[in-house]
Amino acid sequence: MRTIKGYLDEWRVQEYLLLTFFISWLSWGILILLTAFKVAEFTSPIGIILFGIGGFGPTISAIMCLEGKITFKKVINFIFDHKKKTFHYFLLFAILEIMCIGLSSLEVNPAIPWFSLPAVLLVCTFIGGGNEELGWRGTLQPVMERIMSKKLKSRSLSFILATLLVGLIWALWHLPLWFVAGSGQQGMNFGQFALEAVLLSFWLACVYRRTHSVFYCMLLHGLANLAMSFFIIKINWVLILGYALTTALAIILARNSTPAQKDERN
Repeated sequence: MRTIKGYLDEWRVQEYLLLTFFISWLSWGILILLTAFKVAEFTSPIGIILFGIGGFGPTISAIMCLEGKITFKKVINFIFDHKKKTFHYFLLFAILEIMCIGLSSLEVNPAIPWFSLPAVLLVCTFIGGGNEELGWRGTLQPVMERIMSKKLKSRSLSFILATLLVGLIWALWHLPLWFVAGSGQQGMNFGQFALEAVLLSFWLACVYRRTHSVFYCMLLHGLANLAMSFFIIKINWVLILGYALTTALAIILARNSTPAQKDERN
């Protein structure tokens, strides 16, 4: 029999996903039409605005789903609260992330100069991807883990299944961008992107479970986007083995940790 808490968890998942997909897919849907009929280009001011609004769908939805009165202090605490003495978990996965991508590539993108890396990381963390983490890891992941733990009665399996589902939903959320004329996604293979999203979800979910920090997840997400832009991505055994081992490590480290309850502390 489901408890009141169980119903609240299910309602929070539905509320978050409906808001996120509505904001993002509506913005990107309009952008698809504008670029398809050549009313505006992807890089035009209106194109950039619609792209940006869509990208902040998870962020806006996460804030709207906070319990109680929404205040600036509550949002700041939601982002920057963390478990003490856990920075090394972020550092571990940041190093492994750079090693996987860098060592498999060994070739940098000449369009991105070295001196610009701190500024690019800042952009990637707060407005170029990392901002999504308020929603995916800060809101959806812990609730999905609770729902799965009630169904499976296993902490390890609940983490794996919850993370897999969040990763697939996260990948699906990006799908409209493949239909926007002029977007960078049109040159990507969606299946490959979805697989990378699922694997990265395990890394981010582990960091969140160990640190209870949305900001560490934002920074790790931003670092991933930076690395994938700075290095020329090459699919080879180094990348595949690195991703597989890092994902296995994430699952092992998450097994013996306590699920984050950040969404309940507000």
